[in-house]
Amino acid sequence: MREFYLFKVKEEFKLLYQENQVILYHIFKQIYQLPKEDVQYGYSLFKQLTKKIDKTKMDQDIFLQLHGSIPYSKKRDVHFLNNLYRDEISQMMIKHSYIHIQTNQDFTEFFALLNRFDHDYFVCDFKNQDYFFLEDIKILV
Repeated sequence: MREFYLFKVKEEFKLLYQENQVILYHIFKQIYQLPKEDVQYGYSLFKQLTKKIDKTKMDQDIFLQLHGSIPYSKKRDVHFLNNLYRDEISQMMIKHSYIHIQTNQDFTEFFALLNRFDHDYFVCDFKNQDYFFLEDIKILV
């Protein structure tokens, strides 16, 4: 099971770290692993790096685009894909500060959808030490 966190990175940091993404990954990983005593520091650093996600609009837009699709469903704040043809089971939750995706695949159809919304997402899988800008992946749909 893969667990991805997507962060909407500010343009100036995207340009700065485009060629050296490992540094950006380590910054997010340090924030992710901060002890509770340092939450205020982590939040301040996080706000400097990222833009806020319009959760309500994105939830509505995704639902409107996918609600007629058979593999798609939504329950409360969680979007589900259960595509038997691609053997994919994924769930996505959109927050104001990040997007969380759990999937049984290395690639989820949610990536292609999110890439159409915005090209500034930086994707981190902290458990597998994987990271990339969403626009950098080759999407085969």
